Amino acid sequence: MVTSSLASYFAADRLSALDASFLYLERSTEPLHVGAVMLLEGSVPFERFVSLLGERLDPLRRYRQRPVRPPLDLALPRWMDDPAFDVRRHVHQVRLPAPGGEAELHAVVDRLFATPCDAAMPLWETYLIEGLAGGRAAVLTKVHHCMIDGVSGAKVLEVMTDPGPAAAGGGEPERGIAAPTAAAGLPGGLQAILDVVRPSAVIEGARGLFDAARALTSTFGAPPDPTVLNGALGADRGVAWTAFPLDTFLAVRGAAGCKVNDVVLAVIAGALRRYFIARGITPPAGMRSLVPVNVRRGEDALNLGNRVSALFATLPVDVADPVERLARVVKETRALKAAGQSRALETALAIAGMMPAPSGPLLARLGTLRPLVHTVCTNIPGPRETRFVLGRRVLEMHPLVPLAIGMGVGFAILSYDGLLSITATSDPALVPGVAELPAMLRQSLDELIECTGSAPVRVPAAAAGHTTTVADLMTADPVVIGPHDTLAVAWTAMRERRIRHLPVVERDGKVVGLVTHRDLLAASQSSLTVVREDERVRFLGAATASEIMETHLSIARPDEPAADAGTRMVRQKIGCIPVVAEDGRLAGIVTEEDFLRWATDQMAASAA
Repeated sequence: MVTSSLASYFAADRLSALDASFLYLERSTEPLHVGAVMLLEGSVPFERFVSLLGERLDPLRRYRQRPVRPPLDLALPRWMDDPAFDVRRHVHQVRLPAPGGEAELHAVVDRLFATPCDAAMPLWETYLIEGLAGGRAAVLTKVHHCMIDGVSGAKVLEVMTDPGPAAAGGGEPERGIAAPTAAAGLPGGLQAILDVVRPSAVIEGARGLFDAARALTSTFGAPPDPTVLNGALGADRGVAWTAFPLDTFLAVRGAAGCKVNDVVLAVIAGALRRYFIARGITPPAGMRSLVPVNVRRGEDALNLGNRVSALFATLPVDVADPVERLARVVKETRALKAAGQSRALETALAIAGMMPAPSGPLLARLGTLRPLVHTVCTNIPGPRETRFVLGRRVLEMHPLVPLAIGMGVGFAILSYDGLLSITATSDPALVPGVAELPAMLRQSLDELIECTGSAPVRVPAAAAGHTTTVADLMTADPVVIGPHDTLAVAWTAMRERRIRHLPVVERDGKVVGLVTHRDLLAASQSSLTVVREDERVRFLGAATASEIMETHLSIARPDEPAADAGTRMVRQKIGCIPVVAEDGRLAGIVTEEDFLRWATDQMAASAA
């Protein structure tokens, strides 16, 4: 029996070093599971809900496995099938006490999210929470961070839900298309050897290691002093969330000429500044946030585990002026990206993954002695379309982030169906009054809206008669790139085709981002220092579209009134909106030029 168990252990898949690190970092007061709360417009039958999850999650083998650590951590943990797996041990029914309001819901979520998952089973739990006011229900998911990161977690939420109210069956979840080999006709191992011994690859690798060492030394050389939000964590958690119209963040982004993530970081900085001042504390300078960066390829969408790097961005909570706060964030994130900080950390993580397995727990423990960040702000693009659970519409999705290494508060951001949610998770002993943060976040955003002049634009009533739709104006079959195409490819495509916008699509045709000419100019060297075109292209060849693309997008449907799309373009100060079909695939784009061409045709027709 022992021999059989050992054989099963050594035959099982190993965790990656990064996935294993979340097991090593976990403490009894620091459970490291991520999660989400979905608010449903009505109740669903519990038994049907259990069956639905059983069908949807069955193809994801990780949900039937648990990580097993060897004695003394002499090797990386391995994924072992749970012979007693039963989905009913992981799906639970909870009923709120009357009156089932926000206070009762938050009290239950706080308690359940603070509880570690049972290590004797696969490390996930789902709760159907009933008894909300108005006949609504909620779903709370908990999944250990060793199983998923934010992006794969969002994909699992899509697997659990439906794109329409009528779809309620099971079935194999959609997967990414496998990537082709780098060179047809060569075995993968031989191609890898040829890649390694290529002189140019050796030089590029050496340069990458040097750049990684330089970037990480500047980041980790001077760990920041802790703030009042940092300290030894207790066992309790407090969770508070609020949802905003995504359009509002897009409008501020357009006015400031930055990324949605920059606006989010500035809003969080403003809210933290208010939190400090409300408690009579001088807002500290140099408050550093861990900002995870997705490095997952499209074909890895449902390959669970962690595929992330990170930026270490300073939140300017000491800056009073909201516009200056945003400008500081934009300058900081652009500088970190230009310095290749996320690529440097990715390189360092790859090197750490090659170290002897027993060093992993030691490195994890050393990392807790002098924390490098004060908080975390993780931003995840979620489903753009409305999702349903057993025919009930998902009204809102709110992501949940765990706390560790002395961080008393962390923020998770998720866009869904035209909304953008910001959720704060806190240790109430270190950060009391977390319920005040949603109002402070709203106030922080409101002052940015006022100062940037990005208030909503009034849409005039449509005239009687035929309504011009987006499909009447859009450019079908536009030029596109993939998320892992280099910026040199994007630059060349724009110059040759005389265009300024490139939708970024996966191999299944689904839109994951947008790269603009302005993005490329911000990512490239000045024309004063780079005169020759081939030099600029070579410089842009070092980064990919995924590193600069905007992932939180304003999209249009083909049958949407063109006036509505045009109004959004004016407010958000954007020159292009991707047009997306019901299945999420790109149908075309509508640009300023399309509107100008239509207007010119109309004027010419009326003058005739």
